[in-house]
Amino acid sequence: MHDPLTVAFEIRRPWPRPDAWTTGLAARTGVRWQHRGAYSVVAGRGLYWPPLITVWHRDPSGYDDATCGAGRGRAWMWHIHHWRIQVPPLQEFRRRLLTRCAWCGERSTKADPVNVSHQYDRKRSHWWQGEPGLFHSDCSAIKAAHAACICDQPILDGDGDGYGHCAHCGRYRAYGTTPERLARMRELAAIPTGGRRPATD
Repeated sequence: MHDPLTVAFEIRRPWPRPDAWTTGLAARTGVRWQHRGAYSVVAGRGLYWPPLITVWHRDPSGYDDATCGAGRGRAWMWHIHHWRIQVPPLQEFRRRLLTRCAWCGERSTKADPVNVSHQYDRKRSHWWQGEPGLFHSDCSAIKAAHAACICDQPILDGDGDGYGHCAHCGRYRAYGTTPERLARMRELAAIPTGGRRPATD
C-alpha cells in the first residue's frame, strides 16, 4: 500500500528546542558545530527546529508522488493544486483544548500527550471537535492489557506456540508473551476501567 501524501517542503520555526538525543550523539562523536536539516549542534548542544508549516503533496492517483509527473524529477512538489497544508502548532493547540483520552477522559498536556491510536485509518473529526480514539501512552498499555488473555491455563487456538484466541476468556494472547510480560499485563489489567497507573517517575 502506498501513501499518497509526501512532504513537499517545510517551513521551520525560528526558535529551536533542546534535543537530548542530538546532544548525546554530539558528546559521543565530539561534534561541536553542525547543521543537518531539522537538527543542529551549537557548542556541543543539540537543537531541534520543529516545523511551523508543513506542505504535503497529495497524489491524485492515490499512490505516491512518483506517479504524479513521473520522469520530471521533483516537479511534483510545485503542483499547488495538490497541496495540503498542515500547521503543527495549531494542531497541538486543538489537541490540548479539545481532545480527551479514550480511556481515562483526561486532557492532552505537553508532559502527558494524548497521541497514541489503536487504529490504522480512524475517522477524521471536524476541526471544532476533539480527535476520537486517542490515548495517553500508559492508558494505551492498560487498555491493551484489559483486552489481552491473562489466564493461568489458557486454551489457545494458535499453532501450539502459545498464542491465539483463548477458549476460556475469548481474548487474544500475543505471540512471544513471556512470563515477565504476562505478570506486567496482569498488573495493568488489575487497574479498573478508566483508571490510570499511579505516576512513579
